[in-house]
Amino acid sequence: MFNTNNPFEMFDFQKVLSATKFPNLDVNSAGYIDAQKKTLEAMAGASKAVFEGVNAFAGKQVEILNAAISGVKEATAEVAKGNTQESAAKSIELVKKAIVEAQKNVAELSKINEKTANEAYQILNTRFLDGLTELKKVVSEQTAKASVKAETKN
Repeated sequence: MFNTNNPFEMFDFQKVLSATKFPNLDVNSAGYIDAQKKTLEAMAGASKAVFEGVNAFAGKQVEILNAAISGVKEATAEVAKGNTQESAAKSIELVKKAIVEAQKNVAELSKINEKTANEAYQILNTRFLDGLTELKKVVSEQTAKASVKAETKN
């Protein structure tokens, strides 16, 4: 059944990890703790990238708004100066200019979003892949230690 309160429940990694049992995995080992520290650092790096991206996006929006307000003031002054026919021609040209500017602004905002998403994804993806390698190493080391202990008991 789909949970409408938490649509991402099926991706609850804590539940997945708690259900997964790794034999001989000592979560207090230095390797495991170091891996978790690196994961937290990666999360902080991804959060920083997202934070900077959101700030850049908001800054660009403020810049766009200020330019739009300035443009409206100039357009109003220009249209008010001329006669009716000149005003109509100027209005059409100003609308065309505004549409071109809006398209440019949307493209810039999209680039900011894409850059932010890519940076955060790369940080997290790299850490995830490194974490799997580290986890494999920790499990292998601890399995080897457990095998040595079992052999010495026999």
